[in-house]
Amino acid sequence: MLSDRTDQAAGLRRLFSGGAHQRFVPVAANPHISGVGLLLERLTTALAAQGGNTLIIDTTGSAPEAAPAVLEDPALGIEPLGNGLSYLAARGLPARLLAAQGSAAQWLQCLARSAPQCDVLMVHAGAAELSRFFEGRAVNPLLLAGEEADSLAHALASLRLLGSRHRCTQFDLLLGAPMSSPQAARAVRHLAGWARNRPGAVLREGVAVDPACGADASAVPVPLARLAAALLKTEERQADQGWHPGGDAALGSTSSARN
Repeated sequence: MLSDRTDQAAGLRRLFSGGAHQRFVPVAANPHISGVGLLLERLTTALAAQGGNTLIIDTTGSAPEAAPAVLEDPALGIEPLGNGLSYLAARGLPARLLAAQGSAAQWLQCLARSAPQCDVLMVHAGAAELSRFFEGRAVNPLLLAGEEADSLAHALASLRLLGSRHRCTQFDLLLGAPMSSPQAARAVRHLAGWARNRPGAVLREGVAVDPACGADASAVPVPLARLAAALLKTEERQADQGWHPGGDAALGSTSSARN
């Protein structure tokens, strides 16, 4: 009987994780930063350099509204953008899924199965919507922030919400700021301090990317490349362990990069 239950649990983990090498990267949206598209572009460039084929599921207010057909067949909304990058417009989708199906998490599973060619599924959404997509599962988010105080406050509020609803053992920070910015260093220290006051949570990587500098796939800054590698490694382990990482969560350094 125990063996049967173990086999069943393993099957459910494989079902939720989609393809054998798929990873989910929850990105907590932040409306108080400009140039968020550039930040995500830098991140996807770094992921591509690691061999990742990324699908961005964008539920934010700046995204187009999700097409009705996407609720039943997620693959219909996938738009290839080239260079290992695809996009799925999903504004308003979590609330519509909750009303129509009672769960957004099941839809995310279906999307993973519908897009086996995408090994990185990046869910860009507000904290409350991320919570709907990852209901009942551990979430180690990537926070976005800028130099402004409002953006840092929003990032911290997102972290608090996700930390209260999910087991959050670690998180990462991607800042749209020059590497020399004192505000960037302050943001990293502030969020790291929050983690120190919350047993079991740690800020793994804090990376600053200058939005004024262009993306270059052949010259991804070392800190950004390290963040991409850490995201892939962590999310792969979560998929293998049924999205419930154990006590061996990787500890990382805080750093800054100029791109």
